[in-house]
Amino acid sequence: MGTPSRLVAAWWLAVLGACAAPAPQVPPVAPEGSTPAGPLVPQARALFEGCTPFPDGVASRTYRCGDLTLWISEHAEAPVGPVLARARARVERRLGEGVAFVEGELPLAGRPWPSARFAQCQAPGDMASAGPCRAGGYVTSVAGRLGRQRELGCVARENARPLLARCLELFEYLATHGDPEGEPLDAATLLLPPRLPWRALAVPPGCHPTASTSRLGRIECADASLTWSVYRPARTAVTERWLAQSLAELRESLPGAGPVEEVSCRLEQLFTRCARFTVPSEKGPLVVWAGAVEWVDRALFAACAFPPALEPAFPSVCNGAFSRP
Repeated sequence: MGTPSRLVAAWWLAVLGACAAPAPQVPPVAPEGSTPAGPLVPQARALFEGCTPFPDGVASRTYRCGDLTLWISEHAEAPVGPVLARARARVERRLGEGVAFVEGELPLAGRPWPSARFAQCQAPGDMASAGPCRAGGYVTSVAGRLGRQRELGCVARENARPLLARCLELFEYLATHGDPEGEPLDAATLLLPPRLPWRALAVPPGCHPTASTSRLGRIECADASLTWSVYRPARTAVTERWLAQSLAELRESLPGAGPVEEVSCRLEQLFTRCARFTVPSEKGPLVVWAGAVEWVDRALFAACAFPPALEPAFPSVCNGAFSRP
């Protein structure tokens, strides 16, 4: 499944409006390359089976693969040191205090690259899973195309050895081939206006899209945001997994997220059950609504966050996607 490395901060940048803005109709945009396993290029489908892409930013993508979270970010003409520092900061924001790092190298794409192994365990500095651990993983920086530097990161639940091994397996693909969806991670590739396959989405004044393809996107403002992912063909089991993994990644990327309340809602005018929870932010608490529905041959996951004082309405950045029954 930051911007690129500042995931939590970037997620909540956006300006609010009082009501849903009208969305002009546009021809449907087919999510080319989508499969029941996810919108991946053919050579990546077996390796990334079960992974859910999560819109991260203009030049970044996160993948939720069960108990493992992986990300790739592209940095233009950035030195290795600052890229690794950003990756470490992202890990610390996600996991909080008590993360131990050990510097080293990882052999990827035929040569060694500077990296760091990390773990958050009961025993400080424990990298060998000898004691209970919340998480562990790796960050590294490899050379990409056109002078870019690729930031790679992987967080494995409980620092489990099989998950750590899979981190390295996925790193090898990312270091060699880049984004498994086959899309350039660059601002020049943003699809504008941002859209769902069945309608365009409005960008309220002061807001801006930080991810926008035919399959996923994100609009950010001052203290609200909208994010979405689409895949086809729609299959109930895949939709349920898509929702569960997207929701898990969203909550784990936001330290301090409160308990989830399941509420009745409409998403794209279809009745469903939404997850509602609150998270702290620098500007005060935010409420998050998230849900998934199937629409003809496609499925949609969407989440909108905004100050709880605006309830029961939804701000314009939500684009009328969510409503109460």
